Amino acid sequence: MIFYQGFPWSVILLLALAALFAFVANDTTFGRRLYAIGGNPEAARLAGIHVPRTTLVLFTLMGLMSALAGIVTTSRLNAATTSAGQNAELDAIAAAVIGGASLMGGEGTVLGALVGALVMASLDNGMSLMNLDITWQYVIKGLILLLAVWVDMAQRKAVK
Repeated sequence: MIFYQGFPWSVILLLALAALFAFVANDTTFGRRLYAIGGNPEAARLAGIHVPRTTLVLFTLMGLMSALAGIVTTSRLNAATTSAGQNAELDAIAAAVIGGASLMGGEGTVLGALVGALVMASLDNGMSLMNLDITWQYVIKGLILLLAVWVDMAQRKAVK
């Protein structure tokens, strides 16, 4: 792993991309359109947003970020393997929900997703250090995801 001033390049890349996408989400028309589509696609369409084109651009960005993640993972492992990142979906969804993104759409921040990812990574690392069986790790992660979704739904009911 190559370092710059004591920081891994992957961390520097993560922080740079997080700053870029936080700017895009909060301070650009494209970001506002994404939040609108996430909240209610039909209302966004009626407001004049071209939903299919915006969704295509979003999926293109997602593909580019996935390719970049694959390159970073391959360079960190010094090997290309088909099983790298396997079963990471639960961690990604839990990180987003813990970070404040709603499964109903239209909410969430980049910083919240980073905090959620940090919580999940810390949890994963702690359970691995405790030598907890992988089956129980999945059970605990699933329960934490369930708790985060329950809190999200309870907050939605409290607001109404």
